[in-house]
Amino acid sequence: GAVFNSQSRDLGGWVEEIDPAAFGPVGPLDLAVHTRVIARAEHDSRLLLGTTDAGTLRVAVDDIGLPYSVDLPNTSAGRDAAELASRGDYSHSSFAFRILPDGVEWRENADGILVRRILRAVLIDVAPVADPAYWAATAELQRSVDLDAVRAALHPQPPAPGDWENAATERSAARLSRKEHTALATRSRGRGKNGGRK
Repeated sequence: GAVFNSQSRDLGGWVEEIDPAAFGPVGPLDLAVHTRVIARAEHDSRLLLGTTDAGTLRVAVDDIGLPYSVDLPNTSAGRDAAELASRGDYSHSSFAFRILPDGVEWRENADGILVRRILRAVLIDVAPVADPAYWAATAELQRSVDLDAVRAALHPQPPAPGDWENAATERSAARLSRKEHTALATRSRGRGKNGGRK
């Protein structure tokens, strides 16, 4: 379902990789954490293949990734999946997940490409797919990422030379303007009917 430390294809200006600890320790997938995982072709609920709660889907964590096996049902979806897999059309797998708090780490690689590393996540489904985001496995995930905000967080910009001086000058000018306005207002209130001073 997933291969750890393997980078995805370009997902729109960034790539992704899965940390080996993202889904828990090596062994059977902890269903107390992941609750219920389903297998469905192309992530389509109409093409249901199996579920962990029915025992028709088994998912584990090993040193490579998330191996899974599913008892294909005698349904049109099950028969189609078997046929497509035997022909080689389904030669890739995919997975969907929900990221847990503090479960993402960003970095920039040597080529300046942003890399999102998944550190902690809850598995939702595994799926045979024809067009993967990962060639080693794949991921079905949220694609909208504010890349500018990510880059800004990775590279906070110190004030440019002269910025502090410019800000100080602007503050001084604002104070002078307020003083001049106050002085003019005071003089205006102090004038008599004929414009002379009292």
